[in-house]
Amino acid sequence: MSLPASVSTVPVWCAETGQLAAAVCAGGIGAMFLAAGVAKLRAHDTFLGTLASYRLLPGWSYEGVAWGLGVAEVGVAALLFCGVGAYVGSLAAAGLLVVFACAMGINVLRGRTDLSCGCTPGLVSEKLSWAVVWRTVACAVLALVPWAGLAAGGGVSPLLWVEGVAGGVCAYLLWQAMQVLPAVHVPGSSAQEHSA
Repeated sequence: MSLPASVSTVPVWCAETGQLAAAVCAGGIGAMFLAAGVAKLRAHDTFLGTLASYRLLPGWSYEGVAWGLGVAEVGVAALLFCGVGAYVGSLAAAGLLVVFACAMGINVLRGRTDLSCGCTPGLVSEKLSWAVVWRTVACAVLALVPWAGLAAGGGVSPLLWVEGVAGGVCAYLLWQAMQVLPAVHVPGSSAQEHSA
């Protein structure tokens, strides 16, 4: 006796919503990992110094770990972008982000908040704080969305995936731009000018 086919089907709109959410998060997290990985490979010596300053690994391992993290982050980005490997990329991204959050949290507990987060070497990085740790944990949760969305959606629609990833990359770039661009004063926008 077989079960009716309708028992295992997911409504189309639900599957597409899951795929789109997965793709947007894959694009945003993938862009973040690609930028960080390339920066770690290009500014290897800077990242090596940041890694050593965390004082969490034996001295002999720093060089290999520094190169390995850069390559791993670029690889995770490629997996997230392609869609087919997004299951693995999603879990790897979340795992790396949890490790990063733990490393930062240990140093915050030690009172060593003058260290750079080391997220994107070569750019001005934030100093360690609980806010940076919790933001990293939030990114780890977002990194799991592709895994969950693809599992619920039952696969990948290539066009939807490309559109969602592009949207996620754009969202990441906008967030980065807001971090580095100076605040702009728009004439007539202050409360004093409105009350005059």
